[in-house]
Amino acid sequence: MPRLNNMAILKTESIVLKTFDFRETSIIASFFTKEHGKIKGILKGIRKDRKKFGSTLEPFSCNEIIYYQSRNSEIHLVSQCDCNENFNKIRANIEATAVASYLVDLVDHLTAQEEINLNIYSLLFESLRHIDTGAQPQRVSRIFMLKFLKLIGFKPRLNSCIACNSNIIEQGYFNVKRGGLLCPKCWTDDEYSTGILKGTIVSLLHMEQSPWQTALRLTIDGEVKEELNRIVDNFVEYHLQVKPKSKAILEILS
Repeated sequence: MPRLNNMAILKTESIVLKTFDFRETSIIASFFTKEHGKIKGILKGIRKDRKKFGSTLEPFSCNEIIYYQSRNSEIHLVSQCDCNENFNKIRANIEATAVASYLVDLVDHLTAQEEINLNIYSLLFESLRHIDTGAQPQRVSRIFMLKFLKLIGFKPRLNSCIACNSNIIEQGYFNVKRGGLLCPKCWTDDEYSTGILKGTIVSLLHMEQSPWQTALRLTIDGEVKEELNRIVDNFVEYHLQVKPKSKAILEILS
């Protein structure tokens, strides 16, 4: 690995999570990288000389970056940034932009600094790619959420009762506090439990376990769609205690 002034020089593919103005000419950006996890980097002079970098750091764009890894600071020096995928079609649609912003916000909030996770990177990239190529944004968001929860170790238990391990055949209840299903025998009437349709359970499992193309073909309508969205949203807010501003925008659009 090359080094300069005791700093390693690293090259990686990355997705822009957020950017901050730094003085008049520079930007500090948070990236989720393919090989090194989430990092922060400063791009000196990017506002003064646009030709210095091959990317304008559009939100949730995919870029190849070269940076000097600092040993004394969490902010690294990015010397080169070239755009691989700009995802322009996402930013041309307000719903797509809101969904993409929510996905990158969740990754930013729920991943640790410089903790490598190639599966999360691939999931986020595929989600953005599907939205950019015309997939329904809310459908992509539901699939992302279930797969993301599984990757970070917070997935709800949906295949059997969390109390007695029995299969849920017809009637079931979802308990947000306990993080899974309860059968009629184990269910208690409290503020954390709500009835759940069999179709909702099947849809949740299908999206969590299926590859992208299969999951995207699943059509969810009416009561099942509303119930599924409510359960996933309540689970995320209760267990992860995260509600980015982009989520509020999504709720307004809904």
